[in-house]
Amino acid sequence: MANKNAQSDKGAAWVNVQSRSVSSQIVDNVRESLFRGELKPGDFLGSENDLAQKLGVSRVPVRDAFKALQALGIIEVKVGAKGGARIASADPNLFADALAVQLLLVGITVEEMFNSQIAIEVMATELAAKHATSEDLQTLRDYIAELESMCLRPMTKPVALRFTEVSMCFHEALVDAAHNRALAAQFKALRRVLEPIYARRTSDTVAKHVVASHKTLLNSIADGDVEKACRLMRRRLETIRAHHLLKTIEA
Repeated sequence: MANKNAQSDKGAAWVNVQSRSVSSQIVDNVRESLFRGELKPGDFLGSENDLAQKLGVSRVPVRDAFKALQALGIIEVKVGAKGGARIASADPNLFADALAVQLLLVGITVEEMFNSQIAIEVMATELAAKHATSEDLQTLRDYIAELESMCLRPMTKPVALRFTEVSMCFHEALVDAAHNRALAAQFKALRRVLEPIYARRTSDTVAKHVVASHKTLLNSIADGDVEKACRLMRRRLETIRAHHLLKTIEA
């Protein structure tokens, strides 16, 4: 019991909340405590009743704050005698989904999307050429093998959609091979927005060019040739960007 109380005191630095938007102030307090390093994954915040008593408010705004914090992926809440709120473990997929939705809502342009892809993937390519493991390289080879097998079949719409999906898996695996979680999370979000755009132009000719490009790039990464790998990635993505921007202007 003493340990539980000690953990719940981690929020002691929070400022007292007042009647104005109490639940939002509780959310802000938790967020700020995270950014200050006063809270970390697994830390116990307390039950609704615990925080209501500590902050001098009713349980209603605390319950509303818990719901908001859960929706943001900041806390996990368990019910029951030993229940309460704890700071959640990290979930990059939750971040990626939320960012992808915001990118769509803000109306991100095709040019902005491809500029972001270039920035992320060129940096990831540099890091992958330095840090990719044998397992990373094998994953990339497996995706290329799957893409090659699809090139042997007619590029019907279902095959084209699957080809695009696997090709984007290759790109995501390449970013993962950089072993940089910030880049990986950003690319996961960007992929959700980019994939439908790529799917529109997959044809037999495009598919074969993609496979050849992936192979050349992977060889450079496996050889640890940072300069060549980055040059290939940048040139490939800039060509794709130019093509899509031209299509946008023509439309």
